[in-house]
Amino acid sequence: PMHGPQGAAWIFAPQKGADPEGVEHLDAGLLVLDRRIQEDLGLQVASIPGAGAAGAMGAGAFAFFGASLEAGIEVVLDAVNFEDRARDADLILTGEGRLDSQSLGGKVVVGVARRAKPLGVPVLALVGDIGDQVEALYDQGLAGIFSINRLAIDFSKARERSQSDLVLTVDNLMRFIRRMEEGPGQML
Repeated sequence: PMHGPQGAAWIFAPQKGADPEGVEHLDAGLLVLDRRIQEDLGLQVASIPGAGAAGAMGAGAFAFFGASLEAGIEVVLDAVNFEDRARDADLILTGEGRLDSQSLGGKVVVGVARRAKPLGVPVLALVGDIGDQVEALYDQGLAGIFSINRLAIDFSKARERSQSDLVLTVDNLMRFIRRMEEGPGQML
């Protein structure tokens, strides 16, 4: 949705660093925008699928430009012929800033996993933060979810280290995969 407890500000603004006061301010602004769209254009946009996307840009694009709203990841995967490219892969690595119960609503990781699942290609997600109720994501085709954060520190500080932490996490995963490919050995 465009605004409210499950709307753009409450769901996504904290991930971008907004504090609770900032989230309330952003949500109030989106409510005002929604009312103006209703009054001036006679459109009900707040609850159309995709209205809250990109900070409610979806609602604005629909209201002001008559745009159709489609799941962005689906459009991108179609444009790059994902199935043709992924069919012969041994593994797909993808990522996101945060995975949680909201991720089923159209995040990149879930879109990639859903498309890879019928191909039988495992998908690993490298993320900055693993939130609540991610178990449902495994049913979508994810084989594993790994946080790149190597230290137990606040997210604002973790962001400063994200590039180097990502490199180290990918290196660790590749070492593990290489070891598995070497076959059985002395593993205790």
